[in-house]
Amino acid sequence: MENLKEKLAQHEPTFIGMDQCHQAAVCIPLLKNTNGGYDVLFEVRAATIAHQPGDVCLPGGMVEDGEEPREAVLRELQEELLLSEEQIHYLGDMDKLYTGSSLIMYSFAAEVTEYQNTFSPAEVGEVFRVPLEFFLHTEPKCYVTRARVEPGEDFPYELICGGRDYNWRSRKEKVCFYQYEGHVIWGLTAKMMRAFTEVIR
Repeated sequence: MENLKEKLAQHEPTFIGMDQCHQAAVCIPLLKNTNGGYDVLFEVRAATIAHQPGDVCLPGGMVEDGEEPREAVLRELQEELLLSEEQIHYLGDMDKLYTGSSLIMYSFAAEVTEYQNTFSPAEVGEVFRVPLEFFLHTEPKCYVTRARVEPGEDFPYELICGGRDYNWRSRKEKVCFYQYEGHVIWGLTAKMMRAFTEVIR
C-alpha cells in the first residue's frame, strides 16, 4: 500500500486520451478602425484547399510537433496573412475548446498593426473585417445537432449487453451562426467569437 500511495502522490492527473488528441490554435486578430474602435479580421478559406473550402475562419492551424500553441498561431499568422512578427502584438490567452472529434483548439487575442490586406492565396481566398461592436451587441442564432455512434464492422457486439441492439447515446451539440454583410460566421469560429465576447463584454 505504501508503494501505491507513493505512485499516486507523484501522479499528475490529466484527461484520459489527451495524448491522442490533435491540437490546433487560432488567433482573434484586432485591427484599429477609422472610428476609433476595433475590427476583427476574418479569412475565407481558399476554394482549392481540401478541408472546409470557402468557410469563414480565424487565422490559425494545427500545432506541429515540438511547438507550443502560441508559437503555432504566430507562425500561422505570418504564413496566412503575410505578417511580420513586429506587426503582431499579443494581448492574451483566450478559452480552449474540445471539439468532440479528438481536437483541442487553443485561442489567443492579438492586435495587428499596419495591416495592408495581405494574405497567401494558397490558403486564403479573401479577408474581411467585422466591427467588434457587432459581436458585443449581436447574439448568434444557435441550433442543436446530434451525432450518433456508428461502430465499425469488426466491432465485438457479442461482448456487450444488448449486442447490436445496444442503446448508444447520441451527442448533442449547439451550432451557432452570425451573419454580417453577406458573410456567415459559424461553427467553431462562432463559438470562439461568442466566448471572446463574453470575456470582454
